[in-house]
Amino acid sequence: MLFEFFIAKKHIFEHKKQSFIGIIGIAIGIIVLTVSIGISNGLNKNMIDSILSLSSHVTVIGNENLKNYDSLENTFEKYPEVKGVIPKVSSQGIVKYNGVLGTYVSGVKLDGLDLKKAIPALNLESKIKRGSIDLSNKKGVLIGEELLNRIGGNIGDPINIISANNKELQLEIMGTFQSGYYDYDLSMIILPLQTAQYITERDGTISSIDLILKNPYDADKISNKIYSDTGLYNRTWGSLNQNLLKALTLEKTVMIIGFSLIVIIAGFVVWVILNTMVREKIRYIGIMRSVGISHSSIIKIFLIQGIILGLTGIIFGVAISLFLLWYIKTYSLPGISSIYYLTKVPIELSLKELLTIVGANILLIFLSSVFPAYRAGKLKIVEALRHD
Repeated sequence: MLFEFFIAKKHIFEHKKQSFIGIIGIAIGIIVLTVSIGISNGLNKNMIDSILSLSSHVTVIGNENLKNYDSLENTFEKYPEVKGVIPKVSSQGIVKYNGVLGTYVSGVKLDGLDLKKAIPALNLESKIKRGSIDLSNKKGVLIGEELLNRIGGNIGDPINIISANNKELQLEIMGTFQSGYYDYDLSMIILPLQTAQYITERDGTISSIDLILKNPYDADKISNKIYSDTGLYNRTWGSLNQNLLKALTLEKTVMIIGFSLIVIIAGFVVWVILNTMVREKIRYIGIMRSVGISHSSIIKIFLIQGIILGLTGIIFGVAISLFLLWYIKTYSLPGISSIYYLTKVPIELSLKELLTIVGANILLIFLSSVFPAYRAGKLKIVEALRHD
């Protein structure tokens, strides 16, 4: 094997330009695919995390307004997968604010929550941008930071809420939140549960029970368990956002297929380089065969050549990819906050994905190398020596 390796290395250094092109092609394919998957995963995860920042993982609705929901809360809180249980009144409404910028009127989503339970379950205090949460203030509401900027308001200002029942109530802004999801921050208002029940005329009932899980991906299992234990209709965050999740999956699939073409082209470049070397070395192969070097050794020489080029390109590609992903994740890119609702590009790349990319490239390089190597190995001595 040392002999074959020595000859393969000699061939590579004799064709430095072609070898360099092959290595660069493989490295570029690795870099493009790895970086694009890392950024795509990060943006998708950031979007899902933002959507789930102020919404439940499982929503228990039932067939009508839920009454005497305390016993249900106690049942759900016993599930080991559950982080928190929040009684909720959800409705559409209108916000009306008179300020220095004039009168602002817009449709909003009204979420009445048991704030005492919502604070630990949703990590609500960590999302507060301005003001604070006062559990004793039944007239205090939390609005999104974007909505506060839109209306030109301040903490403590009065704000009017009109429910779908055409009931109007003057409340006050006690704080703002920033969820990371633009639609929530612009069109959601969080009220104390009792206030929401009063303005929607629910008479002590709630519209749903929100379950926040320790792991959002346990939602389907918990959903089935809830239906089995209580018979209540419920929906998971996955079913509520299934169109979005399907779109993200399709987008990622198309992106991987598109960028994989670069990797395939890099493998084709290696195949062309080795084929060229075989044609140039036909007489040399004939001489080696005439002095007793076997078919298998000739095949090994060109196979090792391709593997060396491939592994070198893969190593450089992975190293540069990881550096680029680290740089993008660590340092803010100019102008990104004006395009996306974030300050830094999120990166998410698992070891499994990285190993899959490397493994697929190794397989492709091997297949690109084996056919030229086999062609070199099956050359007959007489034909090779006659070649000019």
